[in-house]
Amino acid sequence: MRISPDEATQSMDAAALVGYQGQQRFHDALAMTLVKREEDRPAFEETFARFFAVSSDEASASSQNGAMPAPVEVAREGNIPSQGDDGVAGNGEENGVPDLTTQTPAELDQSLAEAAAQMDFTQMEVITQQGLYTRRLLMNMGMGAVGDRILQLDQGDASRQAKADTLRQWRREVREQAANHVRRQFLLHGVGKGRALREQTMRAVPFRHLREFQEVKSLVRRMARRLASLHQRRMKKSRRGMLDARRTLVGSIRHDGVPARLHWRQRPVQKSRVMVICDVSSSVSDAARFLLQFLYAMNDVLPRVRSFAFASRFDEISEDFQRYSPDVAVGRVLDRLSGSGTDYGEMFADFWRRCERELDGHTTVIILGDARNNYLPEGAEVLAQIRRRVKQVWWLNPEARSRWNSGDAVMDRYLPHCRLARQCASLDDLERIVDSLLKGLN
Repeated sequence: MRISPDEATQSMDAAALVGYQGQQRFHDALAMTLVKREEDRPAFEETFARFFAVSSDEASASSQNGAMPAPVEVAREGNIPSQGDDGVAGNGEENGVPDLTTQTPAELDQSLAEAAAQMDFTQMEVITQQGLYTRRLLMNMGMGAVGDRILQLDQGDASRQAKADTLRQWRREVREQAANHVRRQFLLHGVGKGRALREQTMRAVPFRHLREFQEVKSLVRRMARRLASLHQRRMKKSRRGMLDARRTLVGSIRHDGVPARLHWRQRPVQKSRVMVICDVSSSVSDAARFLLQFLYAMNDVLPRVRSFAFASRFDEISEDFQRYSPDVAVGRVLDRLSGSGTDYGEMFADFWRRCERELDGHTTVIILGDARNNYLPEGAEVLAQIRRRVKQVWWLNPEARSRWNSGDAVMDRYLPHCRLARQCASLDDLERIVDSLLKGLN
């Protein structure tokens, strides 16, 4: 959830007014100043609950006198021999063991909090780091000396071994409390970083491997919303135009320029159109799936979009996306048209016959495919006709550039007729391409 400096200042002022003794009032004050959209509320509620769960859980446990184990007898008997007798420290003040083993649960809980304050839990990113941070926390508390005491007692007689077992059980309980503290800190600081790390991985992984991730659909929607929001801000600034200094100065003369009313040179609104042609054969279907989902998730900011798909045959699929959600529509299209035996030459001819009258200088044609034509006529002359009629032709190829002309691929025959040709093999590539497309449509 994005928070601007101004919103942070407002939340500070609100917290100062209501105070933080009453948790519900404090919660409501932060919610009113920080939550801008309803979809942001779950993130706010979850973070607020996680943050205050740490202090409330620890306070509740301490009030019940069960947050930490009680002092152990081995440290309270006072009959531990000196260093000269059997190698065990006499008063233990040098290694700090009695400072822990003789503490009450509340004092031990305070020791844990002081040791935790010396650590930076915000660096936790993955769940497997909890064990490392738990060990560091215990070492900061001085539990290393407790381990040394256990080893020394294990070397004594039966009574000392019994005391070692008691001390070992006490250490196990302290370790459990330390692990709980680290776990709560991970839920507060590490889960968001872990989610960001997974999203970064999903954005970079090739399309053919994305099905292994459960969160990919929500990620595509979030990326589309973020890009749409950015484009809307650009459009607002673009529609305003540039400052018209002459009109501003002339209009301000009559009242000596105070106040000055700004005048802008507004640009005429361009009625752009986008036509998308997707190869949905088995080698490219994954890339086509995410391109279509991405484009139709941005229907609020993209101009009129007409979609076509082909494999063994060519057909328009715009109606599928008008009647169904993008996820359902993509599945229906792939079931109906996917297959093998792509013929780009026949596809270009069919597209020209259907859309010749609608192609004009405001039209952008986007082609997604690997240009593998099964050694059939490539139809480059038809693509040249399309290019002369429209504003621009973009070609998105999911394969690496080194493979664009390997085997039956004929990408070199299509490149002269494309204003832009890029590799589109991941969500990162797709986001950059759609962002460039939106900038070009302004």
